[in-house]
Amino acid sequence: MPVPSAQPDPLPAARSDRDGMRLFFALWPQPSVRAALMRHAGQWRFSAPARPTPSDKLHLTLLFMDGVPESSLQVLADIGRHIAAQAPGFRLQLDTAALWPLGGIAHLAPSHPPRELASLRQALLDAARQAGVPHDARAFRPHVTLARHAQAARPPEAFVPVMWPAGALSLAQSVLGSGRYAVLDSWRLASLKETPGRPKFR
Repeated sequence: MPVPSAQPDPLPAARSDRDGMRLFFALWPQPSVRAALMRHAGQWRFSAPARPTPSDKLHLTLLFMDGVPESSLQVLADIGRHIAAQAPGFRLQLDTAALWPLGGIAHLAPSHPPRELASLRQALLDAARQAGVPHDARAFRPHVTLARHAQAARPPEAFVPVMWPAGALSLAQSVLGSGRYAVLDSWRLASLKETPGRPKFR
């Protein structure tokens, strides 16, 4: 498979609730895509201390936001709804299995990210900046994390790419101290009818 892209810098350390919320806009896989991702992950050779990603936590982060006050939730919901209504759905081919050494991040990524994905990310970035919401503005490296602390892992030499019809945008929270993600809201993109079917924030 293709050589991995440059590794992003590590995310900030965990914060307390009083420092604000850790939120992110993401693509959340529908059940069929999640199942395909898990089948792919099963082809990797993981060994201790690798921590494979549970199926319900698989996602593709579009924009990470740390230290967000609760008062900004409605602003972010409005941003998500507005952008999703204008952004076309697209098909994502995850065909690059690779490992970033720092943190041992085993991941699956697109070798040729579609233009619609980059446009969606840029729209979210611009909106967060304009709204004054704290966010991570580093270079976008679209990927799905399959495991962490997997420095000794080996990706499969050959595999069937995972095809993902991306039809919805989600806003999720990384719940401090629990290790879980909570999807707060999701919005259907303009031209694909498939949606993750996650609970609504309001």
